[in-house]
Amino acid sequence: MLDDLDIKLIRGRMLLDSGGNPAVEAEVILENGAQGKAVVSVFDETSGEEEADYIREWLSEAILFEDAAEQKNIDNLLIRQREADDVDHKENGRGKAGVLALSMAAARAAGAGLGLPLYRYLGGSTAPVMPVPVMSMIDGGDWGKGIDFKEIMIIPLNRSSFAEGLRMGGEVYQTLKRLLSLNGIDTSVGESGGFAADVKSAEEALHYIMDAVRLSGYDPDTDVAAAISGYADHLYVKEEGIYHFDKESMNNGILVYRNQKDIISYYLRLAEGFPLGLVTEGLWTKDLEGRNRMYQMFHHRFTIASDDFFASNGVEIQLKKAGTVTAALEMAERAGRLGNKVIFSNSYKETEEVFLSDMAAAVGADYIKCGAPCRGECTAKYNELLRIEEFYGRQQ
Repeated sequence: MLDDLDIKLIRGRMLLDSGGNPAVEAEVILENGAQGKAVVSVFDETSGEEEADYIREWLSEAILFEDAAEQKNIDNLLIRQREADDVDHKENGRGKAGVLALSMAAARAAGAGLGLPLYRYLGGSTAPVMPVPVMSMIDGGDWGKGIDFKEIMIIPLNRSSFAEGLRMGGEVYQTLKRLLSLNGIDTSVGESGGFAADVKSAEEALHYIMDAVRLSGYDPDTDVAAAISGYADHLYVKEEGIYHFDKESMNNGILVYRNQKDIISYYLRLAEGFPLGLVTEGLWTKDLEGRNRMYQMFHHRFTIASDDFFASNGVEIQLKKAGTVTAALEMAERAGRLGNKVIFSNSYKETEEVFLSDMAAAVGADYIKCGAPCRGECTAKYNELLRIEEFYGRQQ
């Protein structure tokens, strides 16, 4: 029967993520024959095979024979089952990826069991709202050569559809590649698919990006905005109370350290010189005073996103940080109540899993941030949104 949504079989298996590292796939099969699969890259403290074993031998017993359509119940049972495990497993991160993979797989199976696409199952009968793609252009941090920020991105502004916004981003990306090459700059790509360009600073990176915008036939003031993933928790040295810009230091031959006041002033300089529309991870998470200062200074100029709702007008939602489908949906719902922008974002270590795309469309997210229009794990998510937009358009 179509509505027999009880879970009858659960499988867990090790797969590979986009970097060749271990990932785990959960598979949920229902009494009516519907099934759902979901892949999650594992956390650093554990392995794909360990997570697969954990799904099969421990987590599965918590939700076997439960109604897959009762998502909150499924997620609560999974969380309680992991909490019942011994302390060592919880402390080393074992089970986190397994819980999320099962949460996602159960949702996908329930949707299939009801004959609904995932975005419709998660979002209800309202029309899906396509997010704006926030696409990486130049990667930095641990994956780039020139900048200490994690990535510098673009946001297409004047577009009539998700497809048009993605096309704009792809055009700028390819133009930037040619522009960097003409200037003798390496165009190998980083973790998010942006170019790991050996530029001297964020300003130089933004200059190249905005030149590429213009050469692509767009206006930086009206058609395309810039976005920055600040990577601040990784730049901040708690013992010294300052942010170390090590790559900028090496590239310029001088030590570049910034305290709270300096880095806020740095964002001001970037906002005055470039059409900045979004900053995520702008300051050290625990610097509440600084984050409040930054919010008061900039919230009327651009979106300041965090994952804890403090001193921000945008919330960045990563499925791996949220932990379950229910938690991610609740974060999006809370952001909507507060009038905050919703940004669904990829995570460190990614796979070709496209659940993020369906969820972004389901809740009407403002933005989706999943890397450059390059690398399979990035383009898979953008391509899924193209399919959703096309499918819904055919239903009108």
